[in-house]
Amino acid sequence: METINILLADNQTLTRQGIIAILTDFYGKSLNIKEINTKEELYTSLKKFDPNILIIDFELFDLSEISDLRDIKKTSPSMAILVVSDNKSPIEILKVVDSGITNYVLKSCESQELLDAFHAAMQSRKYFCNEIMDVILDHKTSPKNIVEHGNLTSSEVGIVRLITQGLTTKEIAEQKHLSFHTIITHRKNIFRKLGITNSSELLMYAMRNGIIDTTEYYI
Repeated sequence: METINILLADNQTLTRQGIIAILTDFYGKSLNIKEINTKEELYTSLKKFDPNILIIDFELFDLSEISDLRDIKKTSPSMAILVVSDNKSPIEILKVVDSGITNYVLKSCESQELLDAFHAAMQSRKYFCNEIMDVILDHKTSPKNIVEHGNLTSSEVGIVRLITQGLTTKEIAEQKHLSFHTIITHRKNIFRKLGITNSSELLMYAMRNGIIDTTEYYI
């Protein structure tokens, strides 16, 4: 069997070890796996490593926009992409599919589903685990027709909630398992998208738009 070059982009050590163990148990020594933790490493490795497949968690990895996945696909059109994530947001899932990614499994799936998704990706076939398929079937409209909070991604909405709870950037980074710099970037993007300049305005926006429970706040 020819060697398969795998680029594994996930900043959670246990997740990486689990994926490697499942794939290695099936494929043995025919895998050449390169683990990466940052966006900079990703783009460098795409050029130098020449991967057959990219396995990535777009939410926890250093990607701030789904469009980054589309750009990666354009940069390496022959490379298969398999998303392995905890993200169950219909908006985010449909955005991923809309970007041209056709292999998506959740980290809560059984190991066989990961293997099936990997096999399908390597053979240029589509594969979505059962939970992802349910979301796709339940939301047949375009992601553009789904109500969003000022075009915020689900990750950004989550960060808004943490900011309004009074968490510092460092605390948010630790809770989200992202770098301090990434949270700063998310914060800037949130403020830019919403046209606000401070946390007080963000709190008011979150309350008005149902992002947070107003019964928890007294102004």
